Amino acid sequence: MTTGRVQAWWRRWDCRLARRAARWARRLGRPKRRAVAMTDGSGTCSGSVLAFAEHLRDEGVSVVWAYRDDRGQVPTGFRSVRAGTARHRWLAARSRWWLTDGLPMRVSGPDTVGRPLERGNGNVVVAFVEPSVERVGSDIVDWPLLTPRRQRLVQIRGEADVDLVVVPGAGFGESRARALGLSAPTVEGCPLVDRVPAREAARASLGLPGEGAVVGVISAREQETLMLGWLADLEGASVVSAGQGSDASDVIGASDVLVTDTSGWAAVAARRGLPVVICTPDLRDLLSRGPGLYLPWQRALPGPCASDPTSLREAIASLKQARWTLPDEYQSGHEALAALAGPSVSSSCRAVLSAMDGSS
Repeated sequence: MTTGRVQAWWRRWDCRLARRAARWARRLGRPKRRAVAMTDGSGTCSGSVLAFAEHLRDEGVSVVWAYRDDRGQVPTGFRSVRAGTARHRWLAARSRWWLTDGLPMRVSGPDTVGRPLERGNGNVVVAFVEPSVERVGSDIVDWPLLTPRRQRLVQIRGEADVDLVVVPGAGFGESRARALGLSAPTVEGCPLVDRVPAREAARASLGLPGEGAVVGVISAREQETLMLGWLADLEGASVVSAGQGSDASDVIGASDVLVTDTSGWAAVAARRGLPVVICTPDLRDLLSRGPGLYLPWQRALPGPCASDPTSLREAIASLKQARWTLPDEYQSGHEALAALAGPSVSSSCRAVLSAMDGSS
């Protein structure tokens, strides 16, 4: 028997075992105090889901990551399970919470074996909406990300079977959740803010000196290598990147300025008082995207915008000369960006956990 036939045979039997596992799990009553985290399909385990999962782990709650293709993308310190397998379905049905950053929802949509996950008794499905630079100052913040027909299909297929939506801030997050076809109750909170360490602790974690300027680089579209190339041999400052294996929260905590494209960590940096430089080497592609994305920065930029090495270095030099304070022309945009990270004094993780317990 060839390898392909063996894999196909095991896949069919694993699918049958998965369905039986979910049915038996539902008969066992209330699930355990455990969470199963799922990604949005890209395999990237980061953002608010990771920040909140780390909080649950600190509280003594077991968290299992369901990966789709590459086990290596599961964050360190967490158990892993392949999505769609019998073990995954058993753990999901016997876990109190399902966490995801996938919007529209995929936790109850088709998974790797082509069948939906089955809910157990007392499962709570929690979706996290991420902040984004693209939404700052937009004139069309209520423009639906999905067409009405697509929203109806999402509801019919059960992809929006969500119990609680965690939004980064009032207004923006709720409108985006509605635009994605999610009608579940919302709770305001940005777990990313809670996970940023103090300056001294962050620099010590990254092996940086306590004094001196630090430039942080975080990209949402895998452009760290390009940005770091533009900042090569930057004088008078150290450069750290989340794409080099460093934790994004440590990068925010250690930096004096953040260079990013459209990462939601920019909102956290703005909330922490850091100036943000928007690096857009692919701005033309960004502006040419069709319906389904908001146009960026219609009213005010949240910080200097750079599209080439010279303008990026000049922006950092000007901010350093001004002792890392933004010019007045960027203040309104910077405040709007900071608002996407929620309240200035955050206890988001505790608030979200309390709301999740209330939804049980």
